[in-house]
Amino acid sequence: MITHEESKKTLTPVSAENGIEIYRLTGAGTYRWTEELRDVFYSWTPLGGRDHSIRQWWFPNAAEAMYQFGSPLIATVDPEDRNCVTAALSDTVSRSKLTVSVDDLSQKDEILFSVRIEESSRVKRGEEVLLRIDRRKIDYCRAISEAGEWMRSFLPGGQVRVPDNAELPLYSSWYNFHQEPDGQLLKKELELAAQMGFRTFILDDGWQFEGKNTGDYYKCGDWSVARDKFPDFKRFCDKVHSFGIKMLLWFPVPFAGYATEDYRRLKDKIAYNSDAFRAGVLDIRYPEVRAYIIGIYERFVKEYGIDGLKLDFIDAFRTDPANVAPFAEGMDVEDLDDAAVILMDEIYAKLTAADPDFLFEFRQCYIGAAIVNRCNMLRVADCAADSATNRVGIAALRLVNGGTAIHSDMLLWGKRESPLNCARQLMNIMFSVPQISVRLTEIDAAQLAVLDNYIKYWTANRDLLLHGRFRAIHPDANYTVMSSESDNKKITVLSGEPLFEACGKTEDVFNNTSCDYIVCAGGTGDPFEYEIYDLYGHLTGSGTALLGAQALKLDVPKGGRLSIR
Repeated sequence: MITHEESKKTLTPVSAENGIEIYRLTGAGTYRWTEELRDVFYSWTPLGGRDHSIRQWWFPNAAEAMYQFGSPLIATVDPEDRNCVTAALSDTVSRSKLTVSVDDLSQKDEILFSVRIEESSRVKRGEEVLLRIDRRKIDYCRAISEAGEWMRSFLPGGQVRVPDNAELPLYSSWYNFHQEPDGQLLKKELELAAQMGFRTFILDDGWQFEGKNTGDYYKCGDWSVARDKFPDFKRFCDKVHSFGIKMLLWFPVPFAGYATEDYRRLKDKIAYNSDAFRAGVLDIRYPEVRAYIIGIYERFVKEYGIDGLKLDFIDAFRTDPANVAPFAEGMDVEDLDDAAVILMDEIYAKLTAADPDFLFEFRQCYIGAAIVNRCNMLRVADCAADSATNRVGIAALRLVNGGTAIHSDMLLWGKRESPLNCARQLMNIMFSVPQISVRLTEIDAAQLAVLDNYIKYWTANRDLLLHGRFRAIHPDANYTVMSSESDNKKITVLSGEPLFEACGKTEDVFNNTSCDYIVCAGGTGDPFEYEIYDLYGHLTGSGTALLGAQALKLDVPKGGRLSIR
């Protein structure tokens, strides 16, 4: 029974079939219901990261969402990785908050769920908001993925298409150059990257101002290429294209840095100032501000032939409405949230009209179905050298945002890092498009060999890795087993215990554990052939074995791969 707290009205489902109930929410406010406290061991939210805790009533686990932040979905999971309850909203634009907590106050052995819908222009207009509650005892990955698919079903025109280059290995200039990219060095890097199979490149922050790293966005604005870094930017872009690489250019959508002429010129059209970033957030409620932003992007496409945009900090439009400048003459929309929707729609429409394969990269935390419908590449938030966080972020994005090209955060490792630890980072991003941000011309031969082996394997198996039936099990342990499976092949990465059950088909199993072996269990008792490869892709062993009642231990080196045929 779901109750609207303010009106005390009880809601009945508009449909109830096969363990899924749909409710029509009747306006702003808080809706509550309870579930039995049974089998619930973990919670799951799209931006929960490593936190899958079950919390008590005074600080519930929550999924906050709006157009430019989060996704309105929350789930509880049993110890067998099966769904208990997954709840999701059809409205991924309005501000909302879904929570779950243990209701130990009531002494009724209950889990308390709540949904908070904020007053918004959509709610005021009476637009329909549906709540979907799934209680099926199915794999939790399936429950979350189907909830994400359901949310996307409300998008006008359906999900955007994903160009091929959105799903090809990507080289980024961010961690390896930060705000000091060097055009000459980058040409050498990209020539080598192209030879290894990289087909997409993001030129990140720093290209737009001369001099040293400022560490903030003080000089973001005006948008002319720094001549000390790129003396002839058109020639640089042409050189990148000559390698067979598509090029994306970084822009922070909201910012006009305090040091820029743009800030001085638009100071009366600033939504709010951010001293932390040393930049103003442009007030996109003014149509001329939106036109100005779009005009910048169109100019760079026309002048330099860039193939895409990395649009950063869209979540900076997410702020307390009380901090935003009041509605004023010249604005064509009252709400900054609504203006963000309009802006992203306008950007996408303008640039894809000229090039349907134009590339857009967004990142966590702006991951809702509605905003992701304006990008074709979605990346894990910055987690330099933190491979476990990268793995966790990939799992969350894959489960909720199927159909979009899911990218890892850029990989970074030190020049003296062991080849094995480089391989560990790569195995942790197996089920996403790899983004790399190390200086390829400066790492040693062993590191380069590990990366080259990985890129070749990943590219050969790209379709299965990105589009197979994806599972990420043991959320409580940060997904120690991840896999993707088709009708005739399965790829698995073990990141905890070196144990797996054979699936009865062709299978590659990667050893991302601390052991120099893998234990294979299950099977039909029929003989199978296997090969063992090390982290460089060199064959180190092969044979034929029987797999029946007894488990089989095979010497697979750390960072290596067991291939069963």
